[in-house]
Amino acid sequence: MTQLETLVRKLESGDLKLEEAIATFEEGMRLSKVCERQLNAAETRLRELIVGDDGEPEEQPASLPENADAPR
Repeated sequence: MTQLETLVRKLESGDLKLEEAIATFEEGMRLSKVCERQLNAAETRLRELIVGDDGEPEEQPASLPENADAPR
């Protein structure tokens, strides 16, 4: 995630030449897909780990905090 944020800052700076900007964008897209896969895997794992009031595992949808997508 840190690498992706760094790439975004580089792109937003406007200091890159066109070819560098394209390569940086492509790398950012690759990293965003990696992050998405990791988030999906984590969500699946959380669903497996939730335990109900009766002590038995129970599947519940995972939810993110309301500010999870806020910029840092």
